[in-house]
Amino acid sequence: MAREYDVVILGGGVAGYYCAKALRKEGKSVAIIERDSLGGTAIRWGAVPVKRALDFFKENKGNIEELLNRWQDDLAELGRRTKSSLSSIGVDVYYGEGELVDSHAVKVGGSILTSGYIIIATGTEAISIDGIPVDREWIITHREAVELKDIPKSLVILGGNVEGIEFASLYSQLGVNVTVIEKENSILPGYDGDLAYPIEKKLMDKGVKIVKGKSAIKAYVENSNVKVILDDESIMEGEKVLVTLLRKPNFPKGIERLNIRYSESKILVDSNLKTSVDNIFAIGDINGIMGLGNVAINQGLQVAEYILNGRNISMNYESLPRAVFTLPEIAGIGRQEEDLRGVSYKVGYCNFKDTWRGWSRDLDEGFVKVIVDEGQNVLGIWMVGNMVSEYIGMISPLFNNNLTLDHIKSNLIIHPTLTESILEAVLNINNGR
Repeated sequence: MAREYDVVILGGGVAGYYCAKALRKEGKSVAIIERDSLGGTAIRWGAVPVKRALDFFKENKGNIEELLNRWQDDLAELGRRTKSSLSSIGVDVYYGEGELVDSHAVKVGGSILTSGYIIIATGTEAISIDGIPVDREWIITHREAVELKDIPKSLVILGGNVEGIEFASLYSQLGVNVTVIEKENSILPGYDGDLAYPIEKKLMDKGVKIVKGKSAIKAYVENSNVKVILDDESIMEGEKVLVTLLRKPNFPKGIERLNIRYSESKILVDSNLKTSVDNIFAIGDINGIMGLGNVAINQGLQVAEYILNGRNISMNYESLPRAVFTLPEIAGIGRQEEDLRGVSYKVGYCNFKDTWRGWSRDLDEGFVKVIVDEGQNVLGIWMVGNMVSEYIGMISPLFNNNLTLDHIKSNLIIHPTLTESILEAVLNINNGR
């Protein structure tokens, strides 16, 4: 069976999902091919489910049994919502592994889909590390961890990165004895120490053991437990081991038939996210630019705009808003102090408990940090606290227009709200570092 579309998208993760919606809204005929479950890592196999579970604890919605009893229904609902959102606007969804036939045709099952444009949004997947083979039963990835089936009594997490620490937050809340192994000397590499410290303290208060400055070199199953050997020959042990360290690209089948340039780790693209074949794009994690869900979404939307209107793509990755959905959360935009070594800058802090809204809510944790240069240009705004991810996203348009201290001081902020803490932090700026 042959079908013709304006655009065929390989991959139903967030990059493909938002690209399809934007194209379809403007009247383009669109097909998405998904080999597994719609939503990908961001919606189905990691980010959204983990956040939903953590929000259960952040908002005191009930006991653990309630969460676990309805968890599989919640995951199924995610799939239904994603499929319904696409189908309701006329995006056709095909399940199976898409195979590139030529630059204008993709095969899936018994169907050949032809199109003017092909968009590769196949993402990446977790893989084993040397000496620690993933078997998805004893040594698992985020896909198995997010199912919350057969909760282990103990869990060893390899990697104190964002993924590892978010799962440490979740599983420690579920009563699991968690150990985190991080080869660097601090957890959450890439985040300032004052931002990471409250998360580390909360984890340790929940009984999480954090091993820093050591690498896992081998793991094996013995007596229904997994033993992990570290580079100093010490041994950590748990019922399961969660690997969060390495990922590999999901290159689409048939890519070798086309003149698409790719390396071992990614498909190569130009500034407009085009591959070396003019009508084929690669968006999201598969292009290796930055493995974040909000980057994938934005790339999907911008490629849609390029196809619809020919508008060149422009993204400022330096001022990318970011969040870590732990207990408490980290969220921010711009540069951090560790990015500014050798550069003169100033910092202002405000604790949420010292704001009027913080007092009214009896907050006892969380703060805002504002970093500025000598010219009073805002270099970064960073927060730690419950649900701070909700406050930072829409600061991005302001930040990308050269936000200064005068802009913050001369604009109105609702009183009393926690966003007043940004103004308070500005007023508390010190004399420089």
